[in-house]
Amino acid sequence: MIELLNPAVSTVAVGQSVPFTEEIGSKCGAERHRAGSAQLTLVKPGRYLVSFAGNIAVPATGGTVGEISLGIALNGEALTGSIMRATPAAVSEYFNVATMHYIDVPCGCCVTITVQNTGVSAVDVDNPNLTAVRVCG
Repeated sequence: MIELLNPAVSTVAVGQSVPFTEEIGSKCGAERHRAGSAQLTLVKPGRYLVSFAGNIAVPATGGTVGEISLGIALNGEALTGSIMRATPAAVSEYFNVATMHYIDVPCGCCVTITVQNTGVSAVDVDNPNLTAVRVCG
């Protein structure tokens, strides 16, 4: 099990991923993360329950009010059903978003997980939390 956090607000450009600066867990070596990286690598075969929660807003500087979104990406591609959307009425108006998905890692391979900005404008992400728990395998 691993839990990734970032206590600072990050502005994430379109198509880019949320960075995580803090790590809790990963005693068994099934998950890998480098502090400051946006990538979580699942290295042991099996099924993982991956969840994300965080607060998102249109950036105060240069932001245009409209829909913003994030999604869990598997090897760079957003997972169907993982897109989290919010439509703030003003800049810096935060919404809490969350999603959870099972991810299968095949034998002899690994999987890279990120949380991507899937929208059409930059998004501020505050207090993001990404967790992966190996549930079988």
